[in-house]
Order: sequence, then structure tokens, then C-alpha cells
Amino acid sequence: MASRPSLRGRLVAVGVAGLLVGGIIVGGAIASEPAPCCTGAPYVRLYDRPLNRLDAVLARGDGQAFAAIAQDPLLQRPSVIANRGDFAYRAQRPAWGYLAWMLSLGQPDAVAWVFALLTIGSCAAACVAGGLLLVQRQVSPWWSLLIPIVALETLREFTPELLAFALLAVGLWWWQRDRRAAAAVVFCVAALTRETMLVGVGVVALWTLSQTGPTLRSKVRSVLPLGAPFVVYAGWVVIVAVRVGASPLGRSQGRLGFPGVGLVQGLERSPAAIEILGWFLLALLLCAAAVVVSRDDVLTWVAGA
Repeated sequence: MASRPSLRGRLVAVGVAGLLVGGIIVGGAIASEPAPCCTGAPYVRLYDRPLNRLDAVLARGDGQAFAAIAQDPLLQRPSVIANRGDFAYRAQRPAWGYLAWMLSLGQPDAVAWVFALLTIGSCAAACVAGGLLLVQRQVSPWWSLLIPIVALETLREFTPELLAFALLAVGLWWWQRDRRAAAAVVFCVAALTRETMLVGVGVVALWTLSQTGPTLRSKVRSVLPLGAPFVVYAGWVVIVAVRVGASPLGRSQGRLGFPGVGLVQGLERSPAAIEILGWFLLALLLCAAAVVVSRDDVLTWVAGA
């Protein structure tokens, strides 16, 4: 691995580049909205009104749901979404909305601006975190600038997927360096940013079990910190259910289910089913190749999941 000063300099450069890329994409998304903008068809009632360009970006996607949480951190007004179950489903990912609430100092008019800045910052963070994992594997960190390209939707809608990825990547880095407590904390925040990050945490647990000594006690002790994200997420789901009066797991409009179900349903409904299936098969081939080349690498396991 490169020397520490050299590594730090390259990661800073990658972060700056990621910041610029994120700024260009976010700025383009804002500029593409007409001014004055239309009301559109938001599912959060807070945005059923004439909108400025920033609010219009939020209202055209799931950014509006996180904005609703940023303006109601105590979850007292689930009625801003027509169905309580839908509000609960989105409230199971509190980190993004709470971060915006804190940085906006509780001012609703500042929420859209804060989300725009957070989205740009999360792009830089994802590039740096991805670069860190690449350098660890003797690969140039500049390849991590491909991350924003595959995350255009989250950059255009101000949603938290890039932040969740950055947190998971940092957690992987610390876990491999035996900083288990710090990694567990970061994994907890990642799970509260996007619950699908628990899949990655579970895979890290399986990888750790495969690398640990033969005794059952040593195996259990090695993965015990990785139980924390699941406990924290489950606890938050209970809090949401009590506060909102509906479970995030009970009304997800088919979003939560067994792996592969969503793909099958998407293929049935999509006019581009052949193209989707082709990309899926390509991803399977790449994962299979990664397993053959580096089956003992935890990143191979996580990417495969």
C-alpha cells in the first residue's frame, strides 16, 4: 500500500473530484426544473403547492419523504403521506432526514438547500470511501469516480444511498483493520440510513465466520459486534411502529420481500425486460469472476450479495 501521506493526498484529490462531480449533477438537476415550477404530483402533502426549483427536485422523487422527516423529527404528523404505513416505511430510514433536520437548525425553508449540500457531500464521501477500499487492494482510487455514474438517480433526487454506501465502506475498512467497535457503530448508522445495508453486514458476519478459528466460542465472539446493527434497526422499527401507529414492514407496496422477487416482478412489468435481464446476467458473471479471482476477499462477498 502507498505511504500514508501519498495515500491521504490521493484520497483528498478523489474527494475533491467527487465533490465537483456531485455539484455538477445536483446543480444540473436543479437547473433543469422550470422557474416558476409547477405543483407536480407529490405524495407528501407538504409539497402539494407551487414549488421553487429546489423543492421541485425533492418533490419528484423520494427526497420529499426524507424532507418530511426532517421537518417532523418526532414523527408527529404521519398524515402528510396519505397512508400511515407508507410514512412508516420511509421513517425506518431516519439518519438522512435527521441529519438534514440538525443542519437546517429545524428551519423548514432550509431543508431543501441542506439536502442539496448533503447530496453533494455524500458523493464525495462515497468516492473517498470507495477509493479507500480500492487502494487497500492495490487499485487506483480514481476508479471510485465511477460511483456517481451508477448513482445518478440518488444525486438527482437527494436520497441517501451514497451516504449509506460510504458508511458501509468505512465500516468494512475498520472491520478489516480490527477496529471492531468503531466498525459496528458505523454499520449501525448505515442500517438507519438504508436498511438494505444490513445485507452487507450479514455477509461480513458470514465472511468473518469463515476466517475465524475452529471453536464455536471464537466464532461467536468474532461476529458478536455485528449483531448491533440488527438490534438497533429492530429497535428503531418498534419506535416507528409505536409513534406512527403502523409498521414499516406491513405496508411496503412490495418493496420488502425475499431476494429476487422484485426482479421477477420488474421483468414482468417492464417493457425493457430483455435489457434488464441482460444487465442482471452480466452482474452475475462479474460476481462469479470476482469469486474465482479473490474468493477470500470480504469485498467480493459483499459485492456478490
